[in-house]
Amino acid sequence: MATYRSLLLGCGPRATEHADVYREIPNMEMVACCDLQKERTQQFMDNYGIPEGFDDYEAALNQVQPDVVHIVTQPARREWEVQCAADAGVKAVIVEKPMAIMPSEIIALEKIQQASGMEIIVNCQRRYFPQFRDGVIRQIVEEELGDLYFVRASTKGNSMSMGPHTMDLLMLFLGEAQPESVWAMGYDIVEESYQAYHRSPERLLAEYWFPNDLRVVFDCDADALGTPGEESFWMHLHFDFLGSKGRLYLTQNQGYWYQKHGMAEPIHGESSWTNQGWAGQRDFTAAVAEALDGGKPHLNRFEVGKAVFNALIGAQQSIYEKCRIDFPQTFTDEQWTELREQMKAEMAQRQAE
Repeated sequence: MATYRSLLLGCGPRATEHADVYREIPNMEMVACCDLQKERTQQFMDNYGIPEGFDDYEAALNQVQPDVVHIVTQPARREWEVQCAADAGVKAVIVEKPMAIMPSEIIALEKIQQASGMEIIVNCQRRYFPQFRDGVIRQIVEEELGDLYFVRASTKGNSMSMGPHTMDLLMLFLGEAQPESVWAMGYDIVEESYQAYHRSPERLLAEYWFPNDLRVVFDCDADALGTPGEESFWMHLHFDFLGSKGRLYLTQNQGYWYQKHGMAEPIHGESSWTNQGWAGQRDFTAAVAEALDGGKPHLNRFEVGKAVFNALIGAQQSIYEKCRIDFPQTFTDEQWTELREQMKAEMAQRQAE
C-alpha cells in the first residue's frame, strides 16, 4: 500500500478540519502547507507537525512534488490552482466547495481533468457520514416510502455556500439522479464577507423536475424554512421526502425519522455534525488514497461535483430567462454577469423606494 504525500493550500479556519484528520490516516502524510500569510503557515506547521511551509504555491508544488493537494481557498482562482497541480504531476486535488462559480470554470476544470487524468474531488464530506455513505437514507427513499412524488430541500446559506452540500446529498439520496428541468426565482446580491466569493443570488427558490415526474422544491435563502433551533446558517440542512406509502424527515443536526403505512411509531436514526463531522472528513480524505490505489471510486469524484454544479447554475439560468429551462443548462459567463447586474440594480431601486 502506497503512502501519499499531501500539500495543504490555504491555512485559514476551514483548513483545520483538513489537517487534523491526518493523525488517523496511516497511508497519507501532510508534508507541507502553503499560505500567503507566513504566520498562518507557521501556526499550521506547529499545530499539526507539518515539516515544510511556503508562501508561494508554485514553489511548494515544485519543491515538495506532492501526490495530493488540498485546495482550501476562497473560490476565486480554481482553474489556476487546479492547473498548477496538474502541471506538477499531482495525482489528486481535494477542492473546497463550490468547485466552480461561473459556467466557464466547470468547463475548464473538466478539460484539465481529461487532459491530465488527475482526480478532482470536491469536499462535500457529508457523503461519508455513515447513514449516507452506507446507503441507509437512500434505501429508505427507494424501498420504504412507496412512489416518491415530492421532496423539499432547504438551507439558509446561498446556493454556492450551503447549496452544493444540499444538492450533493439530494442527488445521493435519489441514486445520483439528475434533474431534467428547473424553474427558479431569485433576488438580491450581497458582496460582503463570504458572499464576495460564494457569488450567487442571495435568495433562490427553485422547483426541479427529476425523472419519474418527481418534484423537488429547493430553497437557498436567509429566510428559508430551515432547521428549528439552529443559529448558524452553515448548520441549516433539511430534507422532507413524501411518498405514496410514507415520509422521511432529515436534518443535519437533529437526526432523521421515517414512518410508513402500518407503522405505529416512526423509526429514528442519527444525523449530527457534532458527532459525525470529524470522522466524515477523515473517511472522505482516506477514500482519496483508496481511489488512487485502484479501490472504490471516490463518492465525490469530479463527475458527481459537475452534476451538482450544473443543477445549481441551471437555476440561475432559469432566473435569467424568467422561465422553466431544460437540462443540460447552457448558461454563459456573459449571461451570469448580466444577471448579477440586473439584480444589483433591482436591489438598489428597492432600497431607494
